[in-house]
Amino acid sequence: MPDKRGLNSVLGVITNAGVAFGSHVPANMRRYVYKIKTANQFAGPNQLQFGHQTAVPANVILDWIEHATQYEMWNDPEELKGDSLPLYIIPAGSQPYGIASAAGNIMVYLVYEDAE
Repeated sequence: MPDKRGLNSVLGVITNAGVAFGSHVPANMRRYVYKIKTANQFAGPNQLQFGHQTAVPANVILDWIEHATQYEMWNDPEELKGDSLPLYIIPAGSQPYGIASAAGNIMVYLVYEDAE
């Protein structure tokens, strides 16, 4: 169960070139992602491939998030509760990574904690 006082957040701007964002996960820790919110900035459909980057160019894709229109948002979960399970687990030494399918940006907001 996450202690909401220990949660952190990070904002990333994802392009079709692929972007690692946020800090690296500290050694012997994991990053538990409890919430993800995305917004398509491209004037049309756009797909976000979300995952983590361990070493250039070793990218691990964990999920695909579809956006059908410009400014469409995706929010999972709607509300962060005390008993929320992590949506994603990012290993030590990695950092969040995303790549967009179209030539427009996708904004990504994560709520996470780093723990053993």
